[in-house]
Amino acid sequence: MSRPVRSILHCDLNSFFASVELLSHPELREQPVAVCGDPESRKGIILAKNEPAKRFGVQTAETIWQARQKCPDLVLLPPHRQLYREFSRLINDIYGQYTDLVEPFGIDESWVRP
Repeated sequence: MSRPVRSILHCDLNSFFASVELLSHPELREQPVAVCGDPESRKGIILAKNEPAKRFGVQTAETIWQARQKCPDLVLLPPHRQLYREFSRLINDIYGQYTDLVEPFGIDESWVRP
């Protein structure tokens, strides 16, 4: 007798912080954009970037100065964590319309069992 196959989906939202920020700044969608810490503190790192920034080689977790070397026209946006939490809840609510087995794993990831 064979056991049923158990499926668990890992849902990871690509460029989540940048995607949420661009909802408020649609005029920047085609420009290289990164969400980052405070560039004035010189401790800031890239938290997320959009597709145009990725094409320049901008990487998550690299310093802002390194990203600017690759992409001098990079538009830097500050993070809005409360907004990300709100969108994360909305997205998990959508998953919940299909299954009651949704386990958030960080703000932009969830485990979902259909």
